Amino acid sequence: MRALGKFIGNYLLEDRVLTLEDLDRALQKQLELAMAGQPMKIGDVLVGMGVITPEQLRRALERQARDGAADSRP
Repeated sequence: MRALGKFIGNYLLEDRVLTLEDLDRALQKQLELAMAGQPMKIGDVLVGMGVITPEQLRRALERQARDGAADSRP
């Protein structure tokens, strides 16, 4: 289970690779997909919508993982 911390959308917003409007549209799409029995991670939804590139997602995920590792240290 992921430690409490920033969501991937926060990192992408900080990187200025998407807007709040983009994120809202992607979250709505994610909900629609889940309700149709096709759950997807928000990063994959954003890439699929063409809002971000796979490389932008990879960089944000790496930052999230580094921050999570730092947050879990005693």
